[in-house]
Amino acid sequence: MMNNLEIVLDIWKRLYDTDFALLDTPQEQIEFLKDLLLKNKENIIDAEKLPQFAPSDVQLTNQINDEFAPHKPTEKEWMKRWDEVNKELVLPVMRNQKHLSFLEDEQELLISKIKIARKRLEVLPTYETHEVQKIPSISTEGKNSSKIVEAKHDDLTILLMNIAENEPDLSGGEVWLLLKKELNRKIRKYDKDEILLQNSSDDSDAIIWNSGRGDSNETRLTKGYLERNKWPAAKKLAEENQANPS
Repeated sequence: MMNNLEIVLDIWKRLYDTDFALLDTPQEQIEFLKDLLLKNKENIIDAEKLPQFAPSDVQLTNQINDEFAPHKPTEKEWMKRWDEVNKELVLPVMRNQKHLSFLEDEQELLISKIKIARKRLEVLPTYETHEVQKIPSISTEGKNSSKIVEAKHDDLTILLMNIAENEPDLSGGEVWLLLKKELNRKIRKYDKDEILLQNSSDDSDAIIWNSGRGDSNETRLTKGYLERNKWPAAKKLAEENQANPS
């Protein structure tokens, strides 16, 4: 049987390892991990609210004897009730304890990965942002517009930059809702290349998009990572693009 750490590592490998490996910088890795860490902390808080202490055998025995009093139960009756109270009062607590222990081990794994990413960031405190090449393109209205084309910008960043040029005042949360709506549109307003593939089947706050990287060509985008990292960065790039048209 796998222990908690082995289970945690297995889940990390199946759900997050590929996406994490595709992140370009230590800072992006830190933001990715912070998002997971925040969710895990919320899960721990919820788990801690559940009963974590089971009654002792003595307490259970006294409870059963009080229930039967003044009647003297047969051994079969008494053992049946023993099994029932254990299922009612002990097993749920054991499950709660196991779940909390698992979440705490997951927390330790995420913290250790953040520490590693921060050490990498100390070695590489800054990284150069790549020059953005702007070329004129013809919009649907027939007017010249500045479109950002740069190999270092992935398709998702370009999509977000286009949204930022049209809707610069949107918050990260509003952009997240916009992307979710795009997935449901037959004719997409912004995602013309349809890089947004589907909602994640195991996380309501994640979208799967076609990054063209990894074995599956798919990458997970979480709401928290979009709000804290991708959207602010895309807005900044869009502002620079509009301020320095070519």
